[in-house]
Amino acid sequence: MTKLNMVKVVPAVILALIVLVIAYTSMQSMRANAWYFNALNIVQESDGALSGSSLQAAENAITLATNMDPDHPHYWHFLAHIKLLGLAGIDTTSSEQSDKVKQTYQQAEQALLKSVELRQTWALTWISLAQVVSYQEGPTKRVYDYIQQAKKVGPYKLDVHLGIIQIALMHWNELPPTYKALYVNELKLASKYGYKFNNIFSMAKEMNRLPIVCLSLQFGSHYEAIRNSWMFNKYCG
Repeated sequence: MTKLNMVKVVPAVILALIVLVIAYTSMQSMRANAWYFNALNIVQESDGALSGSSLQAAENAITLATNMDPDHPHYWHFLAHIKLLGLAGIDTTSSEQSDKVKQTYQQAEQALLKSVELRQTWALTWISLAQVVSYQEGPTKRVYDYIQQAKKVGPYKLDVHLGIIQIALMHWNELPPTYKALYVNELKLASKYGYKFNNIFSMAKEMNRLPIVCLSLQFGSHYEAIRNSWMFNKYCG
């Protein structure tokens, strides 16, 4: 009789434990999602120009989300994004800010590495990782490998072309031949996106690299549509 009761009780206990684990996991996931949207709302309401207190609140919220649901790749990606927002308005070349800048880039890199570890098919994470590492190392082989991974999983994404062009323009004076060839190829691909090419002009202007882009567009029939556009007249005319 006792054995019969045990046969009935043990499966019931196991089932109850499974239900409890699933319920706890679901609750943690919902709480993490709430903290993620809390961070997202703070960033969106500030239009990316976060003050010290808002930045800290957003970072605290997304950190809680990663703690509650550490296997969610987007939370890690967004944590890196918030970390980098903390450098807005800071002179990243200043020796006085060097420790803060270095630490921020390292923290963003670690968050992005965690994100791609969990999800290897999102091109935006790979190109963000390439950008963050390029800030620290320049146009190295590691950055090039991350770029190739971004191109592999997102070959037709404008943001990937934009990120690669940004890396090339940032390190233009030290750019090796492989990167220059990459820049030319990505500029050609980006030129097929019509009015969205305006993003390239805006970025180049913000980086004080507009003359490089304008000169690059002077040659080749594939840029004819761009040369005849209002964008070209506005930025290069």
